[in-house]
Formats: sequence, structure tokens, C-alpha cells
Amino acid sequence: FIVDFRYYENVLANNVTASATIVETGYQSDDSGGAGGKQSTVDGLPIRGGERTDITIEDAYGNELTLEEGLYVNRLRDVDPGTSKDVYFLDFASKEFFANEQTRVVKRYEGNIGDNVEKILKDVLKVEADIEIDNTGAPYNFIGNDKKPFYICTWLASKSIPESGKGGSAGYLFFQTRDGFHFKSIDKILGGEAKKKYIFNNSTQL
Repeated sequence: FIVDFRYYENVLANNVTASATIVETGYQSDDSGGAGGKQSTVDGLPIRGGERTDITIEDAYGNELTLEEGLYVNRLRDVDPGTSKDVYFLDFASKEFFANEQTRVVKRYEGNIGDNVEKILKDVLKVEADIEIDNTGAPYNFIGNDKKPFYICTWLASKSIPESGKGGSAGYLFFQTRDGFHFKSIDKILGGEAKKKYIFNNSTQL
């Protein structure tokens, strides 16, 4: 069973991640429904990395959150086998994380940075999720130089200014949430209104 699950979205990270702490204390059943040989899920499936997982989280009030696109096992770590239980950790990442490791940007791009970021995500990384890009000014020409798509998009974020920007600008951020990818102006983020408010009271009670 899962004793701890953590899901991460970070404006300083290119992709979403998650980690789960898993404790196993029983046997797997055999074909007849009885106790089979003692074998953990890690060895029984087996889990080696790259496997898709569909994750649904339910809180104390019965509200459910489903990660529609699923996450994929990035790595298995810190396996601690014991006589009465096995403890191990699974790290997850979005499918775009794996695609980013296997693709490179090689073409020359000209003109608007925001348009080129969208082209890289759709044409090179083959992103199917939503892409939200704030308009950019000051066109910039560049060559991919066989770099990874996430690297190029982050690098372009540091060179971007808002379309209507005057004088100095804080630049842009490139990040992923469960809703999709975002190439956002820092000035616009800081100048906007909060979409949600959270009150932390260290309790499941309202």
C-alpha cells in the first residue's frame, strides 16, 4: 500500500513529477487464489522504469482528482527488503520528460519567440497537451544546435520580453502543470489576480 504520495508542479521545472512511498507486507496470490511464492510487486510485474500509471487521489471528503494523462515510472529507488515488509520509492514523470530525453532541436528558427516555442513543442516534442503562451516581442533568430527541447524553451524564456513591454522586463518562465505547458511572462504573472486561495489549518476539518 502507498503510505505517502507527493505530486509536484513548479514554475522552475519543465515537467511535472511525483513520488510514492510504498510498503508491501503480504504475498502475491497464485493462479488458484492461494498464497504464491513470496515475490514483491517490483519483481512480479516487473517494474523497471517507463511503465504508465493512472493515478486517482481521493481526499477525506470524497473528492477525487485524476491525472488524466497519467504519469510514467522514472525510476525505482531505495529498495529496503525485509523479513516482514518491503519498502521502496517510485519516482514518476510526465511522458514529455521521456520524449525530451530522446529528441533534439536541430533546425534554424526565425521571428517571434513565442511562435517558435509552440513549434518546438508541437513539431519536435509532439506535445498533445494544451499549450499556453504569452505574446512576446523582439524577434530572435537561433539554431537548435542539437539541444533538447526543454533546454531550448528555457533558454528562450530568458531572452523573451512581453509584446507590449517597455524598458526592463523580468523575463519568462517555461513550465508544465497537469493542464499543459506554459510559457508565461513573469511580469504578467506577478501583476495578475490570484485564481485560488488556500487556508492551511493543519487539519482535515474546515
